[in-house]
Amino acid sequence: MEAGCSPVSTKTFTINSDFFMFKKLSLLFFFSIFFWSSAQKTDSLQIDFPAKYKLKLANSKENMQMKVLEYIPENENWENYSIIITKLTMKNMAQVPLQTVFEYHKKMAEEKVENLTVTEISKNKEGEKEFKLFTMEADAYKDNSGTESQVYYFVKGDQDIIMCIAAIKQKKLPAEFVDEWSKIFLKSQFIK
Repeated sequence: MEAGCSPVSTKTFTINSDFFMFKKLSLLFFFSIFFWSSAQKTDSLQIDFPAKYKLKLANSKENMQMKVLEYIPENENWENYSIIITKLTMKNMAQVPLQTVFEYHKKMAEEKVENLTVTEISKNKEGEKEFKLFTMEADAYKDNSGTESQVYYFVKGDQDIIMCIAAIKQKKLPAEFVDEWSKIFLKSQFIK
């Protein structure tokens, strides 16, 4: 009698094992599709660059965590640019508070430059899309003699955080430059 029960128990174990394996594979497939599709959806921010800068896309990189687009004037290169515009999309980071991203970015900048000055220009009011507009100005980089100051615009989309940066090689940003790029960044719009 024990010998007759053994194959049934083994058969039952095999059926249960196959069922659980199928269930695991189904869940794995579902989550793979879910994460793949959510990773594919990124927010797109349209920025209208002024024609006077004649900006060209000089660099484009993308991986699963971020996408970076860098623009410089048409007749310039990495050694002699007068202005560089960077749009960095941090994918699937919309759940992170912008203040946290700002504090981290500020800390990283403090480690790389001498005499950093950060000035907040504007941030969202309650109920509006979350954004932070500010400048970072510095005397010099710690590891080389160059300098660069920037107007920053961090904005939160449905999925991503997008960082827009307008930078020039000066210790102090001209007021007209800050005003111009503040308006440009604030007029940018998410497109579907």
